[in-house]
Amino acid sequence: MATASAQLKPAGNDAGIQPALWLAFPVIALLLYRQVINVVTSAHGDGPIAMLAVAVAIAIPLTGLAFASRSGFAAFAAYLTLSIPPVFAASGGYIRIAGLGGYWTLLAVSVPIAVFGGGIALSFSPGKLLVKLHRTTAVALAVFVLAHLANHPFALDSLAAHKSVQDVLRLVYRNAFVEPLLVAALAAQAISGVALAWRGRHRQGFLNHAQAASGLFMAAFLCSHVMATLVSGRTLANTDTNFVFSAGGPAGLLHTAGAAMLIPYYFLAPIAFFTHVGGAVRRSLLRKRSSNANQVAVGLFATGVVLSLVILAALCGVGGISSGV
Repeated sequence: MATASAQLKPAGNDAGIQPALWLAFPVIALLLYRQVINVVTSAHGDGPIAMLAVAVAIAIPLTGLAFASRSGFAAFAAYLTLSIPPVFAASGGYIRIAGLGGYWTLLAVSVPIAVFGGGIALSFSPGKLLVKLHRTTAVALAVFVLAHLANHPFALDSLAAHKSVQDVLRLVYRNAFVEPLLVAALAAQAISGVALAWRGRHRQGFLNHAQAASGLFMAAFLCSHVMATLVSGRTLANTDTNFVFSAGGPAGLLHTAGAAMLIPYYFLAPIAFFTHVGGAVRRSLLRKRSSNANQVAVGLFATGVVLSLVILAALCGVGGISSGV
C-alpha cells in the first residue's frame, strides 16, 4: 500500500487546457441542469418523462467525476459541477429573499459572498489554523447532522413517529443557547470548507478529490438548507419546518408541483456527507499507516447511499406522508 505521504501530497498544476475553459464546464452543466429541472417541474413529478428527467438531473452533476482526479482548475471545476444541485437550489431561494429588499437583500447578497469569497480568501491563511477550525466545528456538526439524518427514516413508519423523535432532538438544537452556536459553527464549517476545497485542488488521487468535492457540496447545501428553513420557512413564512415542509407538502416530492426538482438535492446530500466524513477518516488512517483506509471510506460512502435512498423514499411519499399520519 502507498504510504500516507504518497497518498496525501499535493500535485502540480494541471497543464493543457486553460483555466477559463475548465471553469466553463460547470457553467454549461448548470444551464443544462436548469433545463432538465424545468422538465421535472412541468411534469409535476408524474410519469416516465419526469422520472427520466430526474435521473438525468442527478447524472448531470456526476459528470464532474470524469475529471475529478485531475488537479488545479480542472479539479475545482469538477467540484463545482458536482455541487450544482445545492447551488441551483440556493440561487432560487436567495433570489426570492433578495427581492424583498432592504435587510433581506443585504442578507441574501452577503451570505454567499462571505462563504465563497471568504473561503477563497481564507485559503491563504496558515494551513494548521484553517484545518484546526474546520475540524473543531466538524465534530459538533457531525453529531447534529447524524442525529438529523437518523430522524428521517422514522417517517417511513409515520409522521407521528418522525415528529416524536424530532421533538426530543429540537429540545437540544433549538435551544436558545445552542442554536446560535450551531449556526455559527455551520458558517465556520462552510467558509473553512471552501478554503480547504480550493487548497485541495492540487492533491493526488480520486478519493482525496472526492473528499474536497463533497465538502464543497456540503458548503453549498448548508447555505441553501439553513436559508430555506431558518429564513424562508421559520422567519418569513412563520411555518413549522418539519418533514412535510422538507417534502414540499403533504403529497411528497413526487406529487407536489415544483417539489420534485429537489430530488437530486436531497438524494446527493447524505451521500456527500458520508463521503466527506469517510475521506476525513481515511486520511487519519493513512497517517497511521492503516491498510484498511480506503475500505473504510468506501464503506461510509455505501452507508450514505443506503441512507439517502431510505430518506428519499420517505420524502417521495412512502410511509408517513402517504398515510397522512
